[in-house]
Amino acid sequence: MIQNVYLNYAATSIQKPQPVIDEVCRYLQSNNQLNDKRSYWNQDGELAFNGREVVNDFFHGEDSARVIFTSNVTLSLNMVLNGLLQPGDHVITSTVEHNAVLRPLYLLEKKGVSLQQVFCSPDGKLCPADVEKVFQPNTKVLVLTHASNVLGTILPIKECFAKAQVQGIITVLDIAQTAGFLPIDMQELHADVLAFTGHKSLYALSGIGGFLISERAAKKMQPWLTGGTGSLSQSKEQPNFLPDRFESGTLNSVGILSLTKSIEWLQGIGLETIQKKEQALYDYFLAGLQQLPLRILGTQTIVTSVPILSVVPEKMAPNELGDRLFQEYQIVTRCGLHCAPDAHQTAGTFETGALRFSLGYENTEAEIAYTLRALQEVLG
Repeated sequence: MIQNVYLNYAATSIQKPQPVIDEVCRYLQSNNQLNDKRSYWNQDGELAFNGREVVNDFFHGEDSARVIFTSNVTLSLNMVLNGLLQPGDHVITSTVEHNAVLRPLYLLEKKGVSLQQVFCSPDGKLCPADVEKVFQPNTKVLVLTHASNVLGTILPIKECFAKAQVQGIITVLDIAQTAGFLPIDMQELHADVLAFTGHKSLYALSGIGGFLISERAAKKMQPWLTGGTGSLSQSKEQPNFLPDRFESGTLNSVGILSLTKSIEWLQGIGLETIQKKEQALYDYFLAGLQQLPLRILGTQTIVTSVPILSVVPEKMAPNELGDRLFQEYQIVTRCGLHCAPDAHQTAGTFETGALRFSLGYENTEAEIAYTLRALQEVLG
């Protein structure tokens, strides 16, 4: 009998790979057994170095020294946007962004930064030509999500960013919803910054994230978060070399270790294998949803989407449906505006919100069949 179906991977991955759990436990135990041959600081420095190498290789960055560890993608985006934008600058984004992008930009707008949002279609598609039309002489940054956390739609990042870089605009990409599902090549996408979080489809612990930054962006970005780095302690200024320039305070070593091991686990399985399985589950689920009294958001094709399906029931509120699925069938979903109100404005669901199903590699066809039966029973 199926119990406790988890369909909220767009928020976080609840199950962590066993190799990650095992390695984290070993680390926590070994930290209580220090000896003269290996100090705590040497051990954690080695973890950080190895972590940067693995992350840089996974995302095809330019240099592992330009991998900056933070607590999550939200902090990463705050650091990057505040470090790159000054009063009088112009910044461009889309209408399907998460609040991790929007709220920092709204604060910067109050400080004199000009903000422009390019409209997406109701299913979340963005036209690169529409982005290019709003370039201005003072446009400093183009920041986009790789895929909407509400609609699932993948944006045409490569085309948009290529046009921006020709104009000298710094390109910033939020990969919270695509890392661990899509192969991501920072240089092929023409991204100056990749901002990531570990706890979603990268299957690491919560509290670890970061960003990769190109050389040209690093030269233009000012430190927004400063403090102790363990280097140049005699100076009142933040060190000018990377990663120290953007990395202050004690690092989350156990988080970095979990991220390193989870990426190695993903690479062992292969992103192609992961993507193929999740795409098959998406198609199976979509076919069943199309038979029910629901409005399905997004493009409704996995070729242009990550495995997210948000719906609005015809005869009840999304939060009521979500609550019944949880209370009566132990199916975990996510209701509301999903920290992305503009995406719901774009889709026409701002007043009602939506019920989001987001799939992960651990889900099974049996779980999807069970969920569809539950929906059929609740919706009638």
